[in-house]
Amino acid sequence: MGRRGEDPLFTVRKKRSFKGLVIFLLVVLMLGVVISLVNGFINRQVQTSSLYVTIPSLPSSLQGFRILHLSDLHGAVFGEGQEGISATIKNLRYDIVVLTGDMTAPDGTFDGLIQLMDLFDEKTPVFLVAGDEDPAAIQSTARISNQVKAEYVLAAEKRGAIYLDTPYPLTVGKATLWLCPGDVYSTDSDTTLHTMQYNLDLLDKVPPTEDTEASRRALEYWIDRLNRTAEALRSMKSADMKICVTHVPYTSSNIAELLYTEGGDLRNNATPVSLVLAGHYNNGQCRLPGLGPVFVPAELGLHWQNSWFPGDRGWSGLNTLRGVTQHISPGLGSARIYSPFSWRFFNSPAVTLLTLTSKLVTQ
Repeated sequence: MGRRGEDPLFTVRKKRSFKGLVIFLLVVLMLGVVISLVNGFINRQVQTSSLYVTIPSLPSSLQGFRILHLSDLHGAVFGEGQEGISATIKNLRYDIVVLTGDMTAPDGTFDGLIQLMDLFDEKTPVFLVAGDEDPAAIQSTARISNQVKAEYVLAAEKRGAIYLDTPYPLTVGKATLWLCPGDVYSTDSDTTLHTMQYNLDLLDKVPPTEDTEASRRALEYWIDRLNRTAEALRSMKSADMKICVTHVPYTSSNIAELLYTEGGDLRNNATPVSLVLAGHYNNGQCRLPGLGPVFVPAELGLHWQNSWFPGDRGWSGLNTLRGVTQHISPGLGSARIYSPFSWRFFNSPAVTLLTLTSKLVTQ
C-alpha cells in the first residue's frame, strides 16, 4: 500500500510522464546532433553549377567563352590550401575568373582569398571587386604603408588579380570583351571629378599631416580612376560586348542606369551590356528544404525590411531584367549581415561555370 495521503495511480503516471519527457528531450538532442553533422558535411562540400548564358548577339569569337564565377568567400577555408575548392575546379576549363566581392574574413584578414588565388593558373585573368563586408578597397586614412589600396587588394594583385576599378578590355579572336565595374554608369563623372578636384585644392591650403596626405593619395587615385574610366568609355565600340561586375545584384532600375540616360536616351555604347555578375545574397544563407531562405534582413537591401520566408526566387542563378542577363552567385561563405542567422544552413557553398552561347539552351 502507498503511504498515507499518496495516490499510487498518480505516482505511476508522474513517473511515466517524467520518463517520457526525458525520452523526448533525448530524441530532440539526437536529432539536433544529426542535423548539425549533416549541415557541417554540406558546408564542407563545394558544389559546381554549370550554366549556359544565351546572348543572341554574341560575337562568333566568344562562342563557348567560359567564366568561372565565385563570390562571398568571407574568409572561409575549405581544407588545407583550399583543397575543397581545388578538388571542385581542378578539372574545369575556363577562360577567366571573376570574384564578386566579400572575399575577406569578418576581421579583415585574407588568408582564404590568397589561398584561393593560388589555385588559378597564372595565365588565366582573375578579376576582383570589393564587397560591402570587405574593408574599403581604397584607404583614405593614415596607415603604416603609404599605399592607397587595401592590403588584401595588393596581396591579390601580387598573385595576378586585376582589381577592377575601371573598364578592362580583353581581346578574344576578333572580338573585344569589356569587364566593367558596376558603378561605371551610376557615377556622374563630371560632377564627381569636379568635387574631388575641389577637395584636393583645399588640402593644398592646410599644413600636411599623415591624415591629410592619406586623403590626398585617395583623392588623386579617384581622380585618376575617373579619367581612366572616361578614356575607356571613349574607346568602346558599339560591337564590343560588355560584362558588368558588381557585388550587390542589380534591380530593374539599376539595369536602366546601364542602358539609358536621365533623359531616357540610350547611353553611348550601352547596347552591348549583355551580362551582369553579382553576389551578396549567399543564396539566402540559412535555408529550409522546399521553403528557401528563413530570414532576410533589411540591411541586405532587397526589401528594405526584415522578411521571414520571402520565397525562393532570385537568390542565386540566372535572371533577366530589361533584356539583360544577370547571374547571382550562390556564394561560398557566410555573411554577418544575416545576423542572427550568421551561418549557412542546408545551403551548399558553390562556384559557377558560365558558358556564353548565342543558342537558346534549356538548362
